[in-house]
Amino acid sequence: MSNFPMSGQGGICENAVYLEVITVKVDPQVDTDPYSDSPVFRGTLQEPRLYTSNPGVALKFAMRDDLIDDLVEEAKMYTGPLAPLQGSTCPRNYGLYVGAIDDGLSIGCLVLEYWGQVLPMPFHCLPLELRVRILERLGEIHRQGLLHGDFAERNVLEKDGDIKLIDFDKAIPGHHCSCDMNFHAGEQAPDRESFGCDELWDVCKNVMQLWK
Repeated sequence: MSNFPMSGQGGICENAVYLEVITVKVDPQVDTDPYSDSPVFRGTLQEPRLYTSNPGVALKFAMRDDLIDDLVEEAKMYTGPLAPLQGSTCPRNYGLYVGAIDDGLSIGCLVLEYWGQVLPMPFHCLPLELRVRILERLGEIHRQGLLHGDFAERNVLEKDGDIKLIDFDKAIPGHHCSCDMNFHAGEQAPDRESFGCDELWDVCKNVMQLWK
């Protein structure tokens, strides 16, 4: 693969949809299954007029209508509650592109910032400091009224001790979180009710094994 032009639905907002064309140079060395219905490739945006440099991107493809629907839901999260967190808590979103290829098959592609690597080990095996950093990022999503919906090691990226969360197609809006984000790392487990968020309490205790 080399340059891959994409056109279609370049953005989603409440009252409008706009169309645009972008060109991406796809990395042929990425280890993905090209015959999958949802392959993920790495590439580089070829739009020097729009960016100070050509950013690396992850290309999340969907080759079935139900998978395209999942991409649409994820794109709505990026342009909605996750919008102020792009580039910090989650990757930047460069748009959702939906169209058809020569045989009429529908195809969708969500273009996201390429950043970091998936965690190499289970949460509870990570250094305590890194587990707390992951919880801080998860807490930032909660503050936006959002539950991740599929919180797992495969959906956490790490780079130089920093963290970003990915894969929001199962995210649940409307969450009310009262946690003060003091996770009491290495201490005795705090009272569940006073902690302020059942979901974060469960993650701290059972997933991160953060407490004594």
